Amino acid sequence: MVMDPQTQFEQMKEEAFYSMEGLGRLNPEKLDFYVDYLKFQVEHGFYDGDANLNILKLYQFSPDLITRSSIDNVHLVLAKALMRLPNSDYVFCRAQLSQEMIDDNLTKKIDDVATLLETCQFPEFWNVIQEEKIFSEMTGFVEAARRFICHVVQLTYKNIEEEFLMQLLGPMAGKDEFMAILAENNWSIMGTVCLSVTKRKWSSRKKS
Repeated sequence: MVMDPQTQFEQMKEEAFYSMEGLGRLNPEKLDFYVDYLKFQVEHGFYDGDANLNILKLYQFSPDLITRSSIDNVHLVLAKALMRLPNSDYVFCRAQLSQEMIDDNLTKKIDDVATLLETCQFPEFWNVIQEEKIFSEMTGFVEAARRFICHVVQLTYKNIEEEFLMQLLGPMAGKDEFMAILAENNWSIMGTVCLSVTKRKWSSRKKS
């Protein structure tokens, strides 16, 4: 019987939780499980920040575990953490990296993307992420970025021009997608101006 992704995620999350109790957190024999768990999250759009952070801690405290493919896992952890903005997951993950990992070209690109988001350079952000498959192929990355952008817009603007808001939100399939985002945030349109009609507390919702 094929297990549905939600059930499988909950089982893997429970296994990760018990694996990380006490000294078991740094058990190198569990690295393969954590990596498989990370890839499952990437494929299905789930997130377990503690387990992903633990991969970086294992690399930090057991350098002998690092192989040629390890940097690929690091990139996935960073990209997943970036999807949690404005929460501080990305900062915590990056703090675990060795200098060699930090100097990696794709790590630097992910850093650049994080900076663009954190400094609200959203049009440039959308241009840059088109250049790297890790962003375009990661389930939920675009949606997570839009949630963060909507959070910033909610805090910053009372009124915003519709055309400008569409630029901030990046490429969309059509006007229906844009209208769905407005509805999700309880925003309305009057003429060419989008009005923020309610103030919502931030939530990094979706799968967890």
